[in-house]
Amino acid sequence: MDVVDQQILQCLMLDGRAPMRRIAEVVGVSEQTATRRYRTMHAKGVLRVLVSEAAASARNRLWLLRLQCRPDAAAHLGAVLAARQDVSWVALHSGGAELMCTTTLPADAACGAGVLPQISHTAEVLSFTTHLVLHSYSGGPAEWSGFEKPLNEDAKRHLLQGRTPYRRKETYSPVPLEDRVLLEELGRDGRATVSALSRALNWPLSRVRGRLQTLLDSGAVTVDVDVMLEAFGYRTSATLLLQVAPSLIVTVCEALAAHRHTSWVAAVTGSANIVAAVTCRDSVELFSYVTEQLGSLPGVTHAEVVPVLSRLKQATTRVAAGRLV
Repeated sequence: MDVVDQQILQCLMLDGRAPMRRIAEVVGVSEQTATRRYRTMHAKGVLRVLVSEAAASARNRLWLLRLQCRPDAAAHLGAVLAARQDVSWVALHSGGAELMCTTTLPADAACGAGVLPQISHTAEVLSFTTHLVLHSYSGGPAEWSGFEKPLNEDAKRHLLQGRTPYRRKETYSPVPLEDRVLLEELGRDGRATVSALSRALNWPLSRVRGRLQTLLDSGAVTVDVDVMLEAFGYRTSATLLLQVAPSLIVTVCEALAAHRHTSWVAAVTGSANIVAAVTCRDSVELFSYVTEQLGSLPGVTHAEVVPVLSRLKQATTRVAAGRLV
């Protein structure tokens, strides 16, 4: 994947539903070239634009799980976890005997609901730790900006046409019942055109256009991108588990979230009170990041760097043979 592909991806990270004509203008290629490049990346399992209900995530508590497994069973258990709708970001870590993932659990869930209660009865799991996510400061590859040629501010303004990027809000409007079928279609293809949605739903174009814009503007749905950064040459990922002085947790989280190598930063419960996902080009760049940028932050008393061996699931998309499937 070259710089043109990288810049198309950056545009989609800012606005996953931006018109391809405008993306082409920003990147400096023809609309046909931009469309062909996007379709090629999509077909190769490099990226996928996601549209999902924001409130569904907002009303569920998010947990980070760290599982020490039997080496011969870790990959199978990871595949089982990845198949669950309430589990995401599944990865094999270290030497392949450790799994990390996130899972949601409704705040009003009855005892025994979700994946958490089942872990302790799973023979493949030798031990595990759980961290409740208290606050996320960034999330998803859309927050990652470690490209060799980032879009400049003029390009971003042109792409967004004066709007701010669609981001999760503090409060969420639920998706109205009559719009559920529209959300289901967008779940199949987050970049489906208004015309394609109109044909699929047998709705007038004006209704599709109006209802979709209302969902986006109200924050009822979010637009994200699942992406295999390895395809762009960024092949070294790690999870950082940090112990930070309580009075400096917010300061450190905000600093980490601003770093170009991080895709997720959160304050969590447990012996490590901050977790961060980092993606670099190689181990040399990871070492430089840890010793220079992370090492210069005040209040960090301990840092555990847990390398990712292989990723089994992104936000909502499973990964097989290095591609989204």
